[in-house]
Amino acid sequence: MVEKLLTKLRGKDYRAAYRAIPQLRKLDDGSLAGVVASYKPKDEQRRFQLEVARIALAEGIRGLTMHWLRLGTDEQRRILLQEIGPEWGDEWPVEIAIAALEEPDDKVRGYAVLCAKGAAQRGNLTSEQRARITHGLVRVMARHEEQPLKLFWLEHYVELLGLTANASDEPTIARLERLRPFAGASRRSTVEKLDPDNLPFPYPEDDWPAGLPKPVVRVWDRGTGLLEIKVLESALRQIRARG
Repeated sequence: MVEKLLTKLRGKDYRAAYRAIPQLRKLDDGSLAGVVASYKPKDEQRRFQLEVARIALAEGIRGLTMHWLRLGTDEQRRILLQEIGPEWGDEWPVEIAIAALEEPDDKVRGYAVLCAKGAAQRGNLTSEQRARITHGLVRVMARHEEQPLKLFWLEHYVELLGLTANASDEPTIARLERLRPFAGASRRSTVEKLDPDNLPFPYPEDDWPAGLPKPVVRVWDRGTGLLEIKVLESALRQIRARG
């Protein structure tokens, strides 16, 4: 079993490698870190997955989160965040997500927010973890004070705060309230009446299919670029209801 997991770890299939890491960790074999360190990676992706495995095996979750921002590239860390599944248990994904809230890249950090939100929805957060997530989210949002809509996946930040913050977190509530000028309906529909005898592009001018009625209206659905007001209101209600 061990050799099979090690083969996956040093293989080209990074998904299989990422699933093998927590399984190797559960074996609690102190010699495995040295074995992994002895491998010569054939490319940069395998170098990354071997380094993640070595740290996880030698230093545990504390080591992995402490070294997180120095591991690989932004893209490699983003993909790892996407691939962290149930085999990692409850604690590891949460702690990795919290560490990744410090990511300088908005897109990479967005996947950390998704990871943390999934854990929060499953009820896998301690009160201490919720507090750390709340603090990390508010700190990031403060850096986008003037243009909050430019924060990648802002809606997920707001949803996650609704799952982690408490009624006593007044700075968090104030931060969310400051988003109201940037909130509204995130999508808007427009109904356009059509003349069945003079249909616009892209409808065909000739050879209309027999038996198929011609449209008399066309509905356009467009994004407004605003934060969905229902998401903001829901988050605030959740926070104020949580003691």
